[in-house]
Amino acid sequence: MKNNIKRILFLLVLALGLNSCETTELEILESPNVLNPNQADIDFFLNSMQITTATFFENITEEGMEVTRILHQFGPTYDNGYGPGQLNNAYTNAYAGIIADNRAMVPLAEEKGLFTHIAIGQILEAYVMATLVDYLGDIPYSEAILGLENENPNVDGGQAIYDEMFILLDNAIANLNLTASAEPAVDVYYNGDKNKWISFANTLKLKLYLQTRLVNSAAATTGINNILASGNYIQTADQDFQFNYSTVDANPDSRHPIFGRNFDNGVTDYQSNSYMDLLLNDKSLIDPRIRYYFYRNRSNASSDPNALPCIVENAPAHYPAGEVFCVAGQGYNGRDHHDNDGIPPDENDRTDWGLYPIGAQFDDDSFEGTNDRTVGAQGAGISPIMLSSYVDFMLAEASLELGTTGDARSYLRSGIEKSFDKVVNFRPDLVDSNFTQTSTVNDNDTPDDPSDDFLDFSLDIQDYIDEVLTNYDNAASNDERLEIVVTEYFIALFGNGIEAYNTYRRTGKPENLQPSLLANPGVFIRSFLYPSNLVDRNSSVDQKPNQAIPVFWDTRAEGFVD
Repeated sequence: MKNNIKRILFLLVLALGLNSCETTELEILESPNVLNPNQADIDFFLNSMQITTATFFENITEEGMEVTRILHQFGPTYDNGYGPGQLNNAYTNAYAGIIADNRAMVPLAEEKGLFTHIAIGQILEAYVMATLVDYLGDIPYSEAILGLENENPNVDGGQAIYDEMFILLDNAIANLNLTASAEPAVDVYYNGDKNKWISFANTLKLKLYLQTRLVNSAAATTGINNILASGNYIQTADQDFQFNYSTVDANPDSRHPIFGRNFDNGVTDYQSNSYMDLLLNDKSLIDPRIRYYFYRNRSNASSDPNALPCIVENAPAHYPAGEVFCVAGQGYNGRDHHDNDGIPPDENDRTDWGLYPIGAQFDDDSFEGTNDRTVGAQGAGISPIMLSSYVDFMLAEASLELGTTGDARSYLRSGIEKSFDKVVNFRPDLVDSNFTQTSTVNDNDTPDDPSDDFLDFSLDIQDYIDEVLTNYDNAASNDERLEIVVTEYFIALFGNGIEAYNTYRRTGKPENLQPSLLANPGVFIRSFLYPSNLVDRNSSVDQKPNQAIPVFWDTRAEGFVD
């Protein structure tokens, strides 16, 4: 017994001694499972920021499309349309993703003279921070991402953050003009072309100047004219700032996120009746882009009130005469603004997303249904973050409202042309060359005319442009001309709600947006509630009282559709 006890005690002491030695040995080593920033690959930081920027864009763009009627928004009022958790993902991706990664990358890149890495990080940070100001107003910046040094950062004014973004973009341009010791291993946007990054940085400055034209028109005018004089801003499609998705659907899913949501397990989204009606009925001919934007699952509206309850209802009394209600016609079946009804058995009746920009299916009158992940481009779409067509529409507005360099009519024409080029040349291999478009017949062609081939419908496009320009020439004032410019901009903006939301608040146009179904839906959202991830974890920030608080550059007193 005594010998057994001694043996057990000896083994315990030996085990404790060995464990103590092992622990002592490990304590002097870096944990292989907890890497510090100094051990990180700088390219990994940059890759993460580039991808997260696209994720951030998709996290926040649909809200902008919804409030501006480009995409259907549930409701039935503005106040209950979105809760404080609505923009949590965008907020987290901006701060915990892009900005945190950039803060960690910069000192490492500075040591190695990787100025291009630094510049790209600065540009991406400027883009996401300016966008958050546009959506939220005053937010943390100067005290943000300090860790334990400041766990409850105060907010900075939106104007102050904008000022910092101008400086950040200028610094980025300066860094791009330096010789880097090594270029980024992967550049998913511009494939290592520093000149295109400079063009994008200048375009962001142009956008910020235009945003602030209501609060500082002189600075906006001078700033825009200086950028125009430089000639170094996004002007052609090869300079477009867009993120390209693939057809890979697992590990990770690299398809356009909207595609997966609507084509893996059936249609989930509703399109906006008023936006489809704009493309269908606003001109004397149907906008050819409608077949790229949308895919119809049927050629007409359902006659089943269980699937489409509004067919047995009257339009709300407060709707103006001629306002679209219930369906847009010709099988373009969506929902009206703030229609908050439940989900009826209408999955095979709804109009779905099309080929552009999410990579689904071109509408060739087949009406075969699209609830299949193998349709069209299989999700290999794009996030259209900043396109050359957008720049022309912004410059048309600047010319009309600020008198900046250039002719507004020429910018308008160029913007429409570039939009058509972008859309109709998006995956032409997925459009049946034998398909002929007969629903946009005009005086210049007939259904049997070979010029109606949808791959070369130059007559339709030219007639469309001519009609817009004629309307522009006949407009009685710059205000009426601006209405035409912004309406065409909205049509070109399908897939980008950020610029639509900004433009609507900045101009109050288009003026004829569809009213809400309720006569009193509350005040239009001038800025979104702070994300709950911000107010719940930061004692320095209180939630806004409502969503009617404008951001610093939005000084319009009226002109918003309820």
